[in-house]
Amino acid sequence: MKMYILDLGKMYLDESALVAGIHGGTLRNQNPVAQWVDIPVQAVLVDYGGGFALYDTGCNIRESLIPDDEDTPSPFEGTEEQLIETQLAGLGIRPEDVKYVVMSHLHTDHAGYLYLFKNAEIITADKEFSQAMRLYGLRGFGPGPYKYADFDAFLEAGLNWKLIPDDVREYEIAPGVKAVNFGTGHTFSLTGLFVSLPKTGNFLFTADALYRSENLGPPVRIPGLIYDSISYVKSADFIADYARENNASIIFGHDKLQFATLKKAPEFYE
Repeated sequence: MKMYILDLGKMYLDESALVAGIHGGTLRNQNPVAQWVDIPVQAVLVDYGGGFALYDTGCNIRESLIPDDEDTPSPFEGTEEQLIETQLAGLGIRPEDVKYVVMSHLHTDHAGYLYLFKNAEIITADKEFSQAMRLYGLRGFGPGPYKYADFDAFLEAGLNWKLIPDDVREYEIAPGVKAVNFGTGHTFSLTGLFVSLPKTGNFLFTADALYRSENLGPPVRIPGLIYDSISYVKSADFIADYARENNASIIFGHDKLQFATLKKAPEFYE
C-alpha cells in the first residue's frame, strides 16, 4: 500500500477565518490589523493494491481565477503542475482509474475537480450532500464557499454518489482505508479519511474539521468560518479520541507548517 499527498496550490484569507480571535484586540492594541495568510490546498491518493482511492480534489483553477479588480475573501492560486489531473498523471494515473473518491465536504477548494471522476464511487456524508444540494436548488449559495459552477459540473457528470448516514461512523473502502464521519461543525457534515500503512503507521486526515493544530488545542479553538460552533467542539473531541484509540497521526486540513513537513507526490508513504 502507498499513500501520496498531492500539492494542489494555495488560498489566501484572513487568518481569523482559521482561528477565531487569533488577533483579538487588547488594552494596548485596541485595533489589531488583520493578518492575510496563505494556506495549502491538498488531496490524498491511496494505492491500496486493488485500486486507487482519492480524498478531495482541490479547487478548480479555471473557475477560481479572480480578476484583479474583484474583492474576494479567499482567492486561490495554483499552477498547471498543481492541477489534480497533472498530479495524477505524474504518477501514471488517469481520473478514470480512480475507484473511490472520498469528499470531506463540497466547498469549492475541496470539490472543484470532482466532476472528473465519473467512474468512481463518490463517498460523502448524506447531510452534507442533501443540505448543500438543497441550497443549490434554492439558489441560496450567496458569496460563500459553495460554488454553482462546481455543482453544475457534478450534475452534468452524472456522478455515482454513496452517501453516509448520520448514524454510520466508519465506512470501509478497502483494508486499512476508511471514510470517517466527523459530523456537523465546519459545515453540515464533514468526512475524514483514515489510512493504515504497514510501515509508516496510521493517519487521520481531517480536512476542514480542523484547519490547523491550534483548532484542536487543548482547548479546542473554533475557526471564524464555521457552520455550528457547538457541534464543532464535539467533532474536534471525537477526532482527538479516534486518533488516540487508533494510534493515528492527525493531518490537518490547511496547516501550512505541518504541510511543509510532509512528503509530496511523487514521494510516498508506505
